[in-house]
Amino acid sequence: MATTNLFVELIVIGVGAICWVSLFILGLFGFESFPVEAARSYPALVFVVPLVYLLGIISDRVADFVFDKLFSGSLRARHFTETREYQDARRLVLSGSDRLADMHQYSRTRIRICRGWSLNAVLIAAALQFSLRVQFTDAHWRETALTWGTAGCALLSVASWWSWYMLCSMEYLKIREHANFLRRNSHPEAVKAAA
Repeated sequence: MATTNLFVELIVIGVGAICWVSLFILGLFGFESFPVEAARSYPALVFVVPLVYLLGIISDRVADFVFDKLFSGSLRARHFTETREYQDARRLVLSGSDRLADMHQYSRTRIRICRGWSLNAVLIAAALQFSLRVQFTDAHWRETALTWGTAGCALLSVASWWSWYMLCSMEYLKIREHANFLRRNSHPEAVKAAA
């Protein structure tokens, strides 16, 4: 995978993380304490981009752990009888064909973004609940904002999860099919070395 692609992927995930982190901080210290003018400056950008990238890495790892424990194993088991079979097939595809490896890496990027945003949307909803309940006393405005904000986050989370699920299902199917294709059409020595 190109380094630029990985950087962009983690920035996209990190934007969601910076949203919920900012909402929690604003809930603790108040919306009026946010330095709007300072945030618009170039020095702030120098600070924010690495922070977004770091939060993207952390969010990606947490989402990977959660999804692996809750969903990935059963989904992978529909296409592969054991984890080692999947790992061998994936290794063969990545080492056996540059074109197939590029397709696989592109698919993995989309999977990671959907997985990250599925978790981020839940955390944004929680942070929104916290910050608005703590900082705003106008009950009507607050409840309206909470209802629409939570509904939007829930919809985004479910849509991201569904996209992750469909992309993963297709990815496992493609890995199996592409590995079988390479086994049938490659030299036995190359296949043995890749596995």
